[in-house]
Amino acid sequence: MIVDGATVAINGGRIAAISRSLPFKKRLLRQPVSMQQLPRNDEVIIDAKGCFVSPGFIDCHIHGEPEKIFFNEARHGTTAFVIAESCAPLNFIYKRAESIKEFIRLNPFGPNVLGLRLEGPYISKAKAGAQNASYIRRPDAKELSSIIEKCAPILRIMTIAPELKEARPLIRLLRKHKIISSIGHSGAAYESAIEGIDAGITHATHIFNAMSGLDRREPGVVGAVLLDDRVVAEIILDLIHVHKALFALLLKLKKKDNVIIVTDSLASEIPEGVRESGGAYRFEDGRLAGSSLTMIQALKNAVRNCNVPLPDALKLITQNPAKLLGVEDKKGSISVGKDADIVIFDREFDVKATVVHGKIAYEKKGFICAA
Repeated sequence: MIVDGATVAINGGRIAAISRSLPFKKRLLRQPVSMQQLPRNDEVIIDAKGCFVSPGFIDCHIHGEPEKIFFNEARHGTTAFVIAESCAPLNFIYKRAESIKEFIRLNPFGPNVLGLRLEGPYISKAKAGAQNASYIRRPDAKELSSIIEKCAPILRIMTIAPELKEARPLIRLLRKHKIISSIGHSGAAYESAIEGIDAGITHATHIFNAMSGLDRREPGVVGAVLLDDRVVAEIILDLIHVHKALFALLLKLKKKDNVIIVTDSLASEIPEGVRESGGAYRFEDGRLAGSSLTMIQALKNAVRNCNVPLPDALKLITQNPAKLLGVEDKKGSISVGKDADIVIFDREFDVKATVVHGKIAYEKKGFICAA
């Protein structure tokens, strides 16, 4: 997960070679070539001595416009992301999907927009959380088929409450179209949650938030997710949405392979009536509306505040989300042939440079020496 004492060569936006024999020069490689072609006296990549070199961070849950997200979050190490859309009128969702598709088409080698995820509309009004309950809808297979068709091929994840009448056929329909069904914004009883998992749910939306919790007589959604290895759980690790002890419990029960850290950040798209307060975005009445978390801060929280070893913590924001989204052949680790999405940060978790598709998307002033 972390490059230690090696040189990484980039060619054509991909990792061309990794060598421990060729030393770094204190200069930037303007025209990347393979390790075999790289002269000893040529311009080379970046001298990252004393820093960690890791795969780019993948945020599976962040709100906002693609371009704003990219330019806001690249400086915090995010190189790829899935754009989340809250409950809204269907026509708005369709227009949003079209705009994202157009952005991807116009920027094939730009920001890594890995798709769209929908929080709803088939969720529980009682567990709406920050969602606008007026746009929550009853499960409708015909309507979902239309959503899938109009949002194809970028719809990657849909949050659904399995306790709703006719929800399970929708879960099976999502599975048929290879769209991830995520349990969330749900008040399901334990048995109902398990039935949803049996139908095809494989993911949990911001575990512990907006879902039925553990009780001595009713384990709820949380109990089902914690105990079922078929489900990967995402968590907002700002230590505001969830206590660090629950993160420890999550890792202990789900193991490091089945946990993903997300931001669920609103920083790139702050809704009306929402303001930042106490390290998160809140409604006027103080209720949580979303986070102001960044991926590098989440990583720091995991390591410094929750005592997770750095390699394990990195897995939760690189390999695991890449595997969930089916892009582990391209992203999630620094390996020859994979996309050159790389983050360089120091021991204080200060991002020094972010590389996307082999191009520098962000650099800390003065970090990269002039060629």
